[in-house]
Amino acid sequence: MTHQIDSSGASVAEQLLGQRDEAATLMPTPWPDLTQLAELNFRHKAGIIAQGGTREAKVGRDVAVHAAHTGLPVVLFTGYPPSTQPETLVVKEIPAPTDSHVNAAAKIHIGGRTPRLIVIERYERLTREPHEPYSDPMRDLIDEVSEEESWGDRLMWTVRNIRVNIPVLLTTVVDEVPDLARPLGRWLPIDHPANVMTDVCKPTIVLARSGAESVEARLEVDPHAYRSGERSTLAWKPLPRSS
Repeated sequence: MTHQIDSSGASVAEQLLGQRDEAATLMPTPWPDLTQLAELNFRHKAGIIAQGGTREAKVGRDVAVHAAHTGLPVVLFTGYPPSTQPETLVVKEIPAPTDSHVNAAAKIHIGGRTPRLIVIERYERLTREPHEPYSDPMRDLIDEVSEEESWGDRLMWTVRNIRVNIPVLLTTVVDEVPDLARPLGRWLPIDHPANVMTDVCKPTIVLARSGAESVEARLEVDPHAYRSGERSTLAWKPLPRSS
């Protein structure tokens, strides 16, 4: 792993120490309970699933804007830019971003610094980078039947090809009211983006509104396996509409 050293005048040791502290610091969100649950730091890929049309459905945008307002450089991939855009927020409106687009975004400079967070709204828009085959595939005269790669597999591998040292937040939505009493695979098709997310994002969090200022969350997948399936109530005050 390589680190980018800036030209601010600080010694190499001081810069590396600062990078270590940044890697250990959780990325702030508008809701402290979510900050602790999502654990957005260093290389973590975190996923959030919400019901379409709800206030939680734009959680990616809200997190990106909030982090940028704190002065952190952030890149947001979205089809719906926020109405207010802090100076440290770069918005990418690419309809079908590839893993290469995301990897390149981690290297851009925002106010002289590289990004500290990448957010991808409706991550199922991601498209695999086309690769030329090395040669024509050889025909198997014994068995010419091959299993075609599914859309879910292609999405999974595209996300896995996002290889950056900063945290990445991915979001998607479901049409149904989230059923937090059952695992995703029990109430959604296996190839649904939300199910695919559990293969590539740790943690993966499912959200459902439970009150005017609270959201129920199910930790669908977590690096600590014993916490997967755990439910909790998060304090979640609505944000101003201008965000």
